[in-house]
Amino acid sequence: MQAAAPTSKSITDSIFEIKEVSVVATRNLTPQQTISRVQIENLASSSVADALKYMSGVQIKDYGGLGGQKTVNVRSLGSQHVGIYLDGVRITNAQNGTVDLGKYSLTTLESVSLFNANKVEQLMVASEFASASTVYLKTKRPEKTSFLASYSIGSFGTHKLNATYSFKKYGFIDAAYTHSDGDYPFRYKTEYEDTTGTRRNSDIDMMRIESCFFFKNFEWHTYFFNSQRGLPGGVVRRLSDKYTDVGREWDRNFFSQLSYRNNNKALGYRAILKYTNDKMHYRSDYPENMSVHSNNQYHQQDIYGAAAFSYSFKGLSVSASSDLRWSDLTTDVKRFHYVWRLDNKNSLSAIFNFRGFTLNASALYTSVTDHTHNGAKPLDKFTYDALASYKLNKHFSFRSFYKSVFRAPTLNDLYYTLVGNRNLKPEYTKQWDVGLCYNNSFLALQVDAYYNKVTDRIVCLPLKGSFQWTMLNYGYTRCMGIDWSANINYRNHSLFLSGAFQDDRNLTNPDGDDYRDYIAYSPKWTFSAIYSLNWKALSGSISYMFVDKRFWTAENDIEDPLNAYMCVDAKVAYRFWRFTAELECQNIFNKPYEMIQRWPMPGRRFMATFKFTL
Repeated sequence: MQAAAPTSKSITDSIFEIKEVSVVATRNLTPQQTISRVQIENLASSSVADALKYMSGVQIKDYGGLGGQKTVNVRSLGSQHVGIYLDGVRITNAQNGTVDLGKYSLTTLESVSLFNANKVEQLMVASEFASASTVYLKTKRPEKTSFLASYSIGSFGTHKLNATYSFKKYGFIDAAYTHSDGDYPFRYKTEYEDTTGTRRNSDIDMMRIESCFFFKNFEWHTYFFNSQRGLPGGVVRRLSDKYTDVGREWDRNFFSQLSYRNNNKALGYRAILKYTNDKMHYRSDYPENMSVHSNNQYHQQDIYGAAAFSYSFKGLSVSASSDLRWSDLTTDVKRFHYVWRLDNKNSLSAIFNFRGFTLNASALYTSVTDHTHNGAKPLDKFTYDALASYKLNKHFSFRSFYKSVFRAPTLNDLYYTLVGNRNLKPEYTKQWDVGLCYNNSFLALQVDAYYNKVTDRIVCLPLKGSFQWTMLNYGYTRCMGIDWSANINYRNHSLFLSGAFQDDRNLTNPDGDDYRDYIAYSPKWTFSAIYSLNWKALSGSISYMFVDKRFWTAENDIEDPLNAYMCVDAKVAYRFWRFTAELECQNIFNKPYEMIQRWPMPGRRFMATFKFTL
């Protein structure tokens, strides 16, 4: 471009000095799927689990209703192998190793991302290398001072109140209250029975208060959740509206985490400090119950600290990290001894870039020690991973990874009365993956083929009678499959597509009746689609999900597997002045389905929301 002729004004008046700016970016070496803030706002959903269920390779276990527990399983590796991270800090549960995603709202999130293996970037803390798959929840940083209030009313006696106050770019406080009667009608039909009824004892009252503050490189996030809910139990044959297996649960969850990150220069550093305090009260000692009667309280605490350092020189970056987690568990269960655990992880990672080729290799050392009466032996293990990609041209890139990881038995696995087994070994997984990516200005496409192997899988098996069980290391399973996803954006339109094929088999005993049978709750085919539109004051989306039939026992000789199902949701919103009106409908065609055997999901349901912004 030809320079313009200088004017009579001094040229130096138009020259400004700017400070040096460094931009650090790393190509994704593993399969990644992300649902952005715009897509989140357009979804007919209310929790993180609702967003994740559309991603390829993901299976959600949902026990039905607004208050039903929701856990995520990726590529059939089990929910304990999925790490859930909020702003880079893991959400943990030392008692049973799972995270109930129904407790975490989409209201305050910028994006939800799923990585197979793990992210590849500088300053990752050691815990991030310890999961087979990782889910990252990124908090939305406010842009200006504002106030948002909303009220929702929906089917089955559901009411929601929410208020968010944001102060400039420094942070926000978000509060929400939800009540639902949860008494939704259902129809349950198999080869042997056909019954209708109404889900009882599935009500919930929950309150959430969340705050996040930003200052320079610091981020302070605090979360409080309190709920009371009914646990209705599974549907039984010849069901009336009277249940013979019901319970109640009270939960209180609190955490506060402070993190600092600085990686604008060759030397980067990161620090994290977090405290968690959780209480749960479970009660099932009701006269009508046929199962074990119990009335117990559980209290666990968690203190976590981590530090990471990185050094970059030309095409090479090296990171080292160490973290320490102290967890304890107390309960009034008979003969349960107080236990506390020290979990120390140390990692060393290197990222190398050269002419379109990127390689990331890391090593993780884990040491777990339990302190209690007759505690399990200390655990010391090394695991490794290697991830590589090569940019073929402007649009295509090839990638692959290998990752080994294990999960230590949880405190419930080891010490729970009549169930725990102090001699449990870790559950090992090994993953291999190859994939191809294509990107241009409006399309992002990725296809991956994978092979997973799990050894010493930790399972709960009957021991004596109906109500005494034990934890055992049992078996060898393998899963191979193909995942694909596409994200298309054109003007005001966006389309997210994902699909998966998997073959998940039990290869434990060649002489057993269940040899080469499919693993329970592993569908062979899944497919989902989300179409979103933003046009002037109008926005909306329609989403579709298909899940193939699934077996629900270890042996596949049953005649009534869980049927394949499809579910269609829709949402539309209109903005005028400072108001927004939203209307959503889930399960539009009122299709009956189950994610867990004999836990029917709700049918067609509506929700209307009114928002005011100041």
